[in-house]
Amino acid sequence: MSEAPTVTVAGGGIAGLTAALRLAERGYGVKLYEQKPVLGGNLASRRAAGGVHLDVYPHMYGNWYHNFWRLLGDASGLEREQLFVPMSGVKQLRAGEFPRFTGLTDMSSTRHIVQNLFAGVGPVPDMLVFGYSHVDLLAERYCPTMLPDDLTVGGFLSARPYMTERAADAANTFITTVWAIPSYLVSADDYRTYHAYCVADPIPGFWLARGSAFDQVIGHLTSALEANRVEIFRSVQVTGVSCTDGRAAEISFEDRPKEKVDELVLAVPPPALLRLVRSGKPGRRIIDSVPQLAELSRLRTQAIPILHVYFTRKLRRIPSEPVGLYQSGLGLAFADISQVWKGPSTFGDRTVLALSSSDPYGLPGTGDRDDAMAMIRELSEYLEFEPGSAWGQSPDIDWKRTRYDPNDDAQLFINQAGSDVWRPSTRYDVLSNVCFAGDFCQNRIGMTTIEAAVTTGLEAANAIVGRRGIGAPVNIRVPSSPSGPLSVWLRYAWGPYALAAKAWSEGRELLRGVSRYLLDS
Repeated sequence: MSEAPTVTVAGGGIAGLTAALRLAERGYGVKLYEQKPVLGGNLASRRAAGGVHLDVYPHMYGNWYHNFWRLLGDASGLEREQLFVPMSGVKQLRAGEFPRFTGLTDMSSTRHIVQNLFAGVGPVPDMLVFGYSHVDLLAERYCPTMLPDDLTVGGFLSARPYMTERAADAANTFITTVWAIPSYLVSADDYRTYHAYCVADPIPGFWLARGSAFDQVIGHLTSALEANRVEIFRSVQVTGVSCTDGRAAEISFEDRPKEKVDELVLAVPPPALLRLVRSGKPGRRIIDSVPQLAELSRLRTQAIPILHVYFTRKLRRIPSEPVGLYQSGLGLAFADISQVWKGPSTFGDRTVLALSSSDPYGLPGTGDRDDAMAMIRELSEYLEFEPGSAWGQSPDIDWKRTRYDPNDDAQLFINQAGSDVWRPSTRYDVLSNVCFAGDFCQNRIGMTTIEAAVTTGLEAANAIVGRRGIGAPVNIRVPSSPSGPLSVWLRYAWGPYALAAKAWSEGRELLRGVSRYLLDS
């Protein structure tokens, strides 16, 4: 056994932090470089007025995020319930129907099937179709009728003979609320994998942090890294990698001398990674050794604007669960963080909503305040408050503390249909000492989630441990999945009922149309 090498990690997101911590625990010397002044990547928080940390993005933490929960438990020494609160589902609100919030309880659990059918999210026949569509998608893995690798969720649903418009809208609202991305962009294959894990571990539906990601997650991981003597360099950007003889030899920086590397983990977002693999002199670039990494340019990312709306009072009858606004033109969804966050970061007797827009192209784009006001005006169509005619005009909003972030510097990877073949592997044999990590890399989770990022960090750490033979193998837990034969049986056993439900739904619409015609005439 040789002396433990030094590992350089470029990128302080959750994937980079994971790899750094697991390697440091095994005696590796670790240096971590992060371009921004804060750690966490898309799980980071920004310091706002009053010393409060506001998250770059609100996050829902799956019950089946086993690798994440173990990582955080090891770093913090705390139980999950001390840092997070369990939630049974998300809510939906239609314009003009406040305060009638509807929602599904533990959507992936069979325990609440009947309750969810009559929950008011949609007419009973459409909800039956909505539920059946997820069974159908699970069965597609074992008994394919289409090519979901090349389909989006929206495309898969629209091609099914039993699908109704309301059921498709319900699926889109759920995906928009969870990922802030519309279903017509999401890979059906990745979503199917995600849903399979949810079905196998359905209760509770998910967890919400009791405070900011900084307070509940990143702070604990940072303390654990420091306790394991990881050198952390913030506001330092790695700008280039130079390779020699099939390995990375040195890295360069924007404003400091070059450094030699022993082992290198690149855990930066796709655009930054593309710049790094193309950097350097011809013949010494990463892309010269691994030409397929040029396909990184095909991967799509998107910024999701977040508006933290501070109200001057407590808005009554707002649920603590995340809320999707049904058929919102801007794809709005919100979470009332003032209800869930506890401790020193509480907000007093006022409501604070983290409001996202999954359709930023629908915003005016003429300035941050114009975009924020567009989101506020549309939100006022769903909730009871005065939006004001311009920024600063409503007495219901604390304009000094309300904050809009376009998040151009925190792009989310989009699980676009057919993109799996372009996603980088953990490592390549032709480049022996370089590993890649991030939720956009090939992984066993599917959808862009915190667990996907953590898993790729563990894969990178395990690859280094396996190659160097120093330290215990890194344990990576694969989530459970439901029975394949059962999914296929349910598809065909329930298929006639789904078709009957569609006929029921269309019959209801026909009768409504006839009734309206008779009343008008």
